[in-house]
Amino acid sequence: MANLLVKSTKIIFVILILVVAAIYFYLRQSLPILDGQVQADVEQTVIVSRDEQGIAQINGSNRQDVSVALGYLHAQERFFQMDLLRRNSAGELSELFGELAFKHDQKIRVHQFRKRVTQFVSLLTEEQQSILQSYTAGVNQGLEDLAANPFEYALLGATPKPWLPQDSMLVLYSMYMDLQYEYGDRELLLGAMSDLLSEEGFQFLIPEGSNWDAAVDGTQLPKGEMPEGEVFADDLSAVNLANVVNLANAETINHAQQFALFPDNQEGFKGSNNWAVSGNVSKTGSAIVADDMHLGIAVPNIWYRTSLRYTANDQPLLIDGVSLPGTPAIVVGSNHNIAWGFTNSYGDWNDLIKLVVSEDGTQYLTPEGYKSFVVEQEAIAIKGQQSNSIDIKLTQWGPVIGEDHQGNQLAMRWVAHDAEGVNFNLFGLEYAQNVEQAIEAAHSAGIPAQNLMVGDRYGSIAWTIAGAIPRKFGLDNTGSQGWAVPQDWSTGDIGWSGYLNSDEYPVVLNPEQNRLWTGNSRVVGDDMYQKLGNGGYALGARSQQIRDGLMAIEKFTEQDLLDIQNDDKAVFLTPWHRYLLDTVLTDEFVNDNDYAQLVEQLNQWQARASIDSVGYLFVRQFRLNLRDELFSPLTKMMQEASKDKALDLSFRPIRSQVEIPMWQLLTQQPQHLVPDGHASWTEFSQSVASATYQELVEKYGSIDKATWGAHNTTNIQHPLSKAIPALGWLLDMPQEPVRGDTFMPRVQGVAFGSSQRMVVSPGHEHQAIFHMPSSQSGHPLSPFYGKGHDDWVKGVASPLLPGLTKYTLEFTPK
Repeated sequence: MANLLVKSTKIIFVILILVVAAIYFYLRQSLPILDGQVQADVEQTVIVSRDEQGIAQINGSNRQDVSVALGYLHAQERFFQMDLLRRNSAGELSELFGELAFKHDQKIRVHQFRKRVTQFVSLLTEEQQSILQSYTAGVNQGLEDLAANPFEYALLGATPKPWLPQDSMLVLYSMYMDLQYEYGDRELLLGAMSDLLSEEGFQFLIPEGSNWDAAVDGTQLPKGEMPEGEVFADDLSAVNLANVVNLANAETINHAQQFALFPDNQEGFKGSNNWAVSGNVSKTGSAIVADDMHLGIAVPNIWYRTSLRYTANDQPLLIDGVSLPGTPAIVVGSNHNIAWGFTNSYGDWNDLIKLVVSEDGTQYLTPEGYKSFVVEQEAIAIKGQQSNSIDIKLTQWGPVIGEDHQGNQLAMRWVAHDAEGVNFNLFGLEYAQNVEQAIEAAHSAGIPAQNLMVGDRYGSIAWTIAGAIPRKFGLDNTGSQGWAVPQDWSTGDIGWSGYLNSDEYPVVLNPEQNRLWTGNSRVVGDDMYQKLGNGGYALGARSQQIRDGLMAIEKFTEQDLLDIQNDDKAVFLTPWHRYLLDTVLTDEFVNDNDYAQLVEQLNQWQARASIDSVGYLFVRQFRLNLRDELFSPLTKMMQEASKDKALDLSFRPIRSQVEIPMWQLLTQQPQHLVPDGHASWTEFSQSVASATYQELVEKYGSIDKATWGAHNTTNIQHPLSKAIPALGWLLDMPQEPVRGDTFMPRVQGVAFGSSQRMVVSPGHEHQAIFHMPSSQSGHPLSPFYGKGHDDWVKGVASPLLPGLTKYTLEFTPK
């Protein structure tokens, strides 16, 4: 028996070795080609050199040839990620993942993005079509030249499909989905709140401005006034704000689902920071541009570091930055004449239309009378099952996306549905010689609307919007009413009438202060703000801290701007820290509850989101818990309004705005609005402080172990390791405590934050700074897998330009 057991153990051991060897061999087969010669669809030879980190420099004679090589590299390094992006927006994930992805596909198909790009690709310029064709040829050859399909397909038991030119436009649509509300979530929520709350209550909860406003033109918008009377509409209830903020029934609310605050640690907006200083205040004499884009972070990183060298109009072009695998465009970077970066603009880029429907439900009212709905069918392929067909209901304004809280059918009008919203005019930034030319290119770019920050080698700087801006009529385009809530378009008095011309766009060029900044908050006011509208701007705390950091320096180097990117000072939470020590943690309260150790930690307040700070974590979680409790009855109201309806009236789209009324309540302490069950606002806050203390002690064992680093530990994963955790050791980045948080320039969460950091002065790229999380490669056996990640974690300066060549790949004409 003993011999049999020994033999069995040996056999199992041998089998395991063989399995590991087979997996390793397969992984080796799917590694990209780094050195050698490849025959490809190029006119002249293209040379790709890569350094130790895999940063690719592509040298060719024209944009088409370098696009072939870029497509080849993207496919060999990132095809699975590219595939996910095109399938995500096309609603074709079920073909890979089966029934698990069907609900997503069913919901997103309402936008018919695959159908749209099939039409829109033919509207691109001849040059853009040629570049896309070249890129597509490179992608498909790169995929074919792998000795084995990317390893993800082996795990899924699937075969990758060839790339099509229109698939690159689907990748742009995935960015729309990531950066804008593809189902009108904010407008849907505001519509319900507008109907269910009194006007003064609604205006108080959704203010236009705050003390955190930091527009570059200095404009201020008003905060809401403290309501004196009822908040709810008369036909619903005769209660006032005290009932909105009482804690009765609070225990029945699932705060994590509604606010997604704790413990997932992602309070931030999908957005970014960027800023620029002019040559008048830079030590280079050129402008300096800083940009860090905030997104969910995974393995591999969304961006691919790319340097292009080619000739256009008899001029040699040098472009350094990042590309988005799946497209041939350079998203942010420098062409040595201009440098540019983007942050997401939260202007109002789509609107929900409240339809007036005929009694039989087959028609909807328009200014021309009733029209029949157009119904189209789409088939969704599901892995391991038969395809499932769904109906898409269309109106002259856009698709019907669902119903509101009252059961009204809603159609959506969205920039993404029009050809103006999707093109590759972004290529124009590669050719721009100065900020004026960059502005012109940006205004025609078909991308999700972005704040463009641009500076040139001559010292000029500018801000404008890149992307199409709809021309609206009939309503105020700002505030919390008007275009911010669903409207009836059937009379023809309100609607869209095309798009703004370039000369109508908001632009700020060479301001007197020689500094520009954005951080997803409102950038401008007055007429420019009216053109953009309010689609849910971030609170201005980040923008204000960036502005103040810029104003504190007289002459700038690139390192100065990186220091601002790494600024983790807790300016936003400092008033909350004072409130806790001055108002909440009274001597009697501290003594009665044995909170002396907590007070000691708060007295050691570093005023930073540093990894060893207990005080920072406590203040942060106290604020979030207080917000959850304060607005829990309002959350419950929205849950009731959406009961038995396919609605998600989440408060996430307005999480920044409620900060303002919350702080007004705590500082003004109106007695008639004290939450039910409490004698005062102080007592209410003390109850939240006690709950926060217990929460952290239970989670970390003791209050002194509840540090920000223990909470804010990175979890940057490959998509497959989320489904197969055993792969985490091979695919994921190391888990590390990191400094930074949401309301400060150094935005950093568990799996959210700066997807790159760039600082560059055009004409001085040799001293430019760039780093990003994860790495260039999506393959765990790549020699540069994870290279450069540590620079990003630590926030240290690393070069934008590629280093010494380590690998050379040559593309020759077939």
